[in-house]
Amino acid sequence: MVLGTYWYFDFPVDLYNFNYFEFRKGSGGHADNPAELITVIEAEYPEKIIDDLQKIIDENVDGFLFVYLEKHKLKIGTGGHQLFDYDFLLIAEVEKLLINHNVCLAKDQTFTKPTFSRLYNVNAQNKNIYPQKTFLQIVGSDLKKHNAENSKIRLDCNVALANKSDFIASLRGISIEENIEILFYYDQDFNDKTNLMLFFTNGRQGLNLTEKKFVQTARFEYKIEQTILAFHANFGHIGGFGLYPQNGPNIEMMIEKEFVL
Repeated sequence: MVLGTYWYFDFPVDLYNFNYFEFRKGSGGHADNPAELITVIEAEYPEKIIDDLQKIIDENVDGFLFVYLEKHKLKIGTGGHQLFDYDFLLIAEVEKLLINHNVCLAKDQTFTKPTFSRLYNVNAQNKNIYPQKTFLQIVGSDLKKHNAENSKIRLDCNVALANKSDFIASLRGISIEENIEILFYYDQDFNDKTNLMLFFTNGRQGLNLTEKKFVQTARFEYKIEQTILAFHANFGHIGGFGLYPQNGPNIEMMIEKEFVL
């Protein structure tokens, strides 16, 4: 799956600016609609624009666009519950294309019986395959710098205090192996034990339209489980609410802190 900085509830203010595209934020809750970047334009040769859009997707393996076509009118967009920098930069490339085609925004944005197309690469691997076991959770965040949110893996566990440093060092090594750039935790030491709440994530995804960082969730999950066994640790916290891990964040690995903490 893809972890890291994304946008859903609001636009990345001061990072991007579009002339043709409108950001429609996600609402969450029962509606649970995706966030979208979308435009409706009129063009003399819309089929040629679709051909050129496909070329953009062919050159950007993680790219995805949807297109509605009716006569000389096109609705073009991308969307999802996590829009990364990659997606905004992809739309910036689409804007350049539209400028080159000298298109104009459609005054009438209604469609009656449009033809619908999805443009994407079949072999793209950035699918959100969630952990299968209950000891790892996928958690979000409140809004950070530029309205960013962050998707993280959370692990709650407890371990002998004598093993704490080596245990965290082992998790750091796993993170590096598994394409994870950020590791921080909260702790609460007591007697000969420590409760830990650890977070694993990445930073901004797809800057300069480089491919998104993909985490092999099942493999990461397996390595965490084996580390728990090796250090005789246990999942979850012990000792009641008063010993909930609140000391932190203690940073082991960090990039782009303002988008994460």
